[in-house]
Amino acid sequence: MKNQMTPFGSGGSLAWLAEGISIEDSQDQLRSELQQLPNPMSTSQEVKISVKRQRLSARIDKFHSNGQAFFKGLEINGDFTLQDDPEFCGKEEEEEGEEDREFWGEDDGYWEVPGEEVEELASELTSIWMPSSIGSAKLTELGLVDLLKEERELRIGQANDCLDQLRTDLGNKAMLYQQNFQTANSTREGTRTKKEIQKVVARINKHVRGYQRARQAILRLDPNVDMAEKYQEILPNDLAVSQEVTEENRFGQGTSKLAWFWMMEGEQSQLSLQGGALMEECKCMLL
Repeated sequence: MKNQMTPFGSGGSLAWLAEGISIEDSQDQLRSELQQLPNPMSTSQEVKISVKRQRLSARIDKFHSNGQAFFKGLEINGDFTLQDDPEFCGKEEEEEGEEDREFWGEDDGYWEVPGEEVEELASELTSIWMPSSIGSAKLTELGLVDLLKEERELRIGQANDCLDQLRTDLGNKAMLYQQNFQTANSTREGTRTKKEIQKVVARINKHVRGYQRARQAILRLDPNVDMAEKYQEILPNDLAVSQEVTEENRFGQGTSKLAWFWMMEGEQSQLSLQGGALMEECKCMLL
């Protein structure tokens, strides 16, 4: 059965863009896995990582090759770009220490750019060449406005999906913190709860990284002040658990300020529905 026409262009371009976003997610997953592994890795671990890198590299090469049809012969480069905020690249399992570091995973998780002696960039560090890599001005000049609009809507769906998942896991984190506060005298229950908190924090950081990638793309495709106000940067303090959760009868309760993403309504919700619908359509195309 032939794909139905989308509001902006062909189903082929939408599926291609969705594959690019999927590759970025796979790169993020591989970077996270690498950060959990010991240094040096065992032989079996090195083999598994090598296989994953080869598969990911093959997907990237195919993606860039298919992209030539949409970029009208524009040269595609796979340079390194630091995509993730190191603030949200903490390990899933932290050593016991200060409470904030234990639950936050605030480490110096910078990814180093390989030196000149490395012939080829690791696949998890290679930039994915998409319309957002070029920017709105150049895309308009090249007559690629439809491609710009398609990625913009997909990125809006991606950003809102990440925010939905973020709010859900922040709620889970708050409940776990409350449970940990109430069972502070039980070593066994406290340890179990802390491990659950670490797992939730790892998911929260993943959602934030995905949102930040989507946000950066949106702002390159639509450098409008209104768009920047709708999709703001997420800071570590935005993810903190309020004392109102852990201390029910705290003096001054009710005065804490919620982060901006808890108050998204109106037009923002409509954008979420439109972008989310496009993402679902693309997922069907890729199956």
